[in-house]
Order: sequence, then C-alpha cells, then structure tokens
Amino acid sequence: MNEILERRLEFLKLEAKGFTLCEIVKVLSEKYRTSERNICYDAETRDTWQPILTQLFELDKARLILVNRYEYLYRDKLSVPNSRRPPEARLPIKMVDITDRLVTLLGLETLKEKQDKEKRAVEVEKK
Repeated sequence: MNEILERRLEFLKLEAKGFTLCEIVKVLSEKYRTSERNICYDAETRDTWQPILTQLFELDKARLILVNRYEYLYRDKLSVPNSRRPPEARLPIKMVDITDRLVTLLGLETLKEKQDKEKRAVEVEKK
C-alpha cells in the first residue's frame, strides 16, 4: 500500500513538473518495477485518489494549498533567477504571473481591474 501511495505522489510530482503521461508511465514503471498498465490505471482513476492525496475536496483547504504553492514559487524565483538555473530547472512562470494568480485566487481583483486586464490581453494578441 505504501508503494502505491508513493507512486501516486510521484505521479503528481512529475505531472506538476511538466512531464507528459507517456514520460510519467515510462519513468514510474521503471522506478517502481511495475507494469506500464498499473501507471495508466493510476492515471485513469486519479479522480478517486487525487482529491484525497491533495486535500482538494474542501475548497478552503484547496485555496490555502494554492496560496502556499504560489508563495513557494515566488520565493524560489526571488532566490535564484531563471538565468542562473540549468534549463531543466527553469520555472516557466513569471513573478508577475504568480502575483496576478494570487490576486485572482484571493478575490482581491476589482471588476474594473479585471476588465482592464482583459483589454490589455486582447491588445497584446492583436499585435
């Protein structure tokens, strides 16, 4: 049972890092010496086990988890800039994006700010 739990947590970690399902299946089947079918089964049934592991079945807890993750990313970006990281360790998210997502998640964005942001996004896409 512990191996299954560990494997599923590793599955979520690899997915968060941007690995594709094919890559995850290959890596985990080799690491845990199990069939690729078992890893695929984990992927297919994740709607039953992921909420339990990530505690996303309560919205307030989910918000707190997301805030903590964004805070971690923000601190990490401050400590080591992407330019000094090896390519495989570079974060694809900008500090401004993290701040924008936090503001949206916490509901701190006013309607006017939201409309202005949408207008800027449309203008950028037109260029």
